[in-house]
Amino acid sequence: MNYTSEEFANALRNVRKIMDPSPVIKSKWLSDLLSADVYLKLECLNPGHSFKIRGAINTLLSQEATPNFVVTASGGNHGLGVAIASASQGIRCKVFLPINTSKYRIDLLTALGAEVELVGEAWDEANEVALRFAENTSSLYIHPFADPKVILGQGTIVNELVEQVGEFDSIFVSVGGGGLISGIVRNLESQGLLDRTDVYAVETIGADCLNQSIKARKLITLPTIKSIAKTLGARKTTPGIFEYLQKRLSGSFTVSDKEAVQAMLDMLNHEKILVEPATSCVIAALDSIDLHGKCVVIVVCGSNVSFEELLKWTEDFGISF
Repeated sequence: MNYTSEEFANALRNVRKIMDPSPVIKSKWLSDLLSADVYLKLECLNPGHSFKIRGAINTLLSQEATPNFVVTASGGNHGLGVAIASASQGIRCKVFLPINTSKYRIDLLTALGAEVELVGEAWDEANEVALRFAENTSSLYIHPFADPKVILGQGTIVNELVEQVGEFDSIFVSVGGGGLISGIVRNLESQGLLDRTDVYAVETIGADCLNQSIKARKLITLPTIKSIAKTLGARKTTPGIFEYLQKRLSGSFTVSDKEAVQAMLDMLNHEKILVEPATSCVIAALDSIDLHGKCVVIVVCGSNVSFEELLKWTEDFGISF
């Protein structure tokens, strides 16, 4: 399926009805460290504290008729995006979550008025139940990464970056199911910018379905999610997303959970921003390639994590403040 720049512009108009552009700041810390111009796209400051609100808004506002009920499955952030978008339109929603979802994320969802049900060890199992529930109740189901409207919404990040940064050489994006990075790549391609922009995917080991698929040159399903980065917790992406990305990414990197936690702490110390491991893994991967003299964008995709979780992880991995 081809995506046009006009479709992304339309998606941006939908997104604008509910949220402002997320800010961009230049990181002196990372710029000095990498001898590059490094910009942070702060999606963590969106409603719901992640990029997920974009795809949820675009999907909901693209419906011909307003649904009575919205259903999804999530590792946490997508559910928050759906809950906020639904509440903005006065629509009830239900979010199915894996049983190991943190109480912090569950409380965030219930505070927004979402109905929450815990089921399955990973997102994939929760999603199967969500699909059956949506079919049985004739509800609108919003997929967290595979729906074209979701991909278009996530890709609107590029429209904002073109206005805020101008041309950039590289962009680093973390990957769960692949909806965010797919939207970014497709939007760059629709505007004729992909040939001059390197796009790098980053995952944590244990939640690295895309990286393993690219190495194997076939779609890989992880037997289980073994990473603390639960918002990257899809056991597999879709065949369409994998086939598209494997031909267009400039690189795919993985980092350990310990490296992601160290990067969380570094980000907090230097930028005074507490981000989740699904974001900090990108910071940890920046030394995987020479970026000297480049203009680099880091998508700071989410910050739905508690300080208590950070403290626990630093203790688990023997990392000192």
